[in-house]
Amino acid sequence: MGELEPDHRYRLSDTERDEALGNLRLAFEEGRLDTEEHERRTDAALRAVSNTGLIPLFEDLPRRLVPSAVTAPEPVGPAPAAGSPAVPGPREGEVAESASESSAPAKREGRGPNMNGLIFLGGFFFILWGIPAITSGSAGALIGWAIFMVVFMVPAVTVATVQGLRRRAENRPETEK
Repeated sequence: MGELEPDHRYRLSDTERDEALGNLRLAFEEGRLDTEEHERRTDAALRAVSNTGLIPLFEDLPRRLVPSAVTAPEPVGPAPAAGSPAVPGPREGEVAESASESSAPAKREGRGPNMNGLIFLGGFFFILWGIPAITSGSAGALIGWAIFMVVFMVPAVTVATVQGLRRRAENRPETEK
């Protein structure tokens, strides 16, 4: 099928191979492939070395199921410098993020410090260090334990609390704001 010919041949990445496997799974779920055909094409996709190896697997499937390794050319330009992360552009049908969002580190939506971990850590150090410091009455041990709590635990709990309050404020309906 001539329309599936990519601009050039290149080796597949794990991500591109995973996309092809996902599209084959979708074709199977839609009833376009029977079990044997799905297994055969999945095995062939796993063995494919280059993007052109995927072409025969998708020739008789709808265009929306054809992976980007076959339909989209590999970006042309200098390779990223060693140690710098490669930032892929948006795929067909995706909307590009604004410049401020794309340059910012990935936002961990709905996640902050692990409060269970902080509670465990605080309790662990209280049992291991705080109780002996209190029972011994040693000023040095009490001061060391207090400094630890102030330097490590108080800021972490404060950050977690502020993030929780911000999340709640962002999730409130407009009528409550």
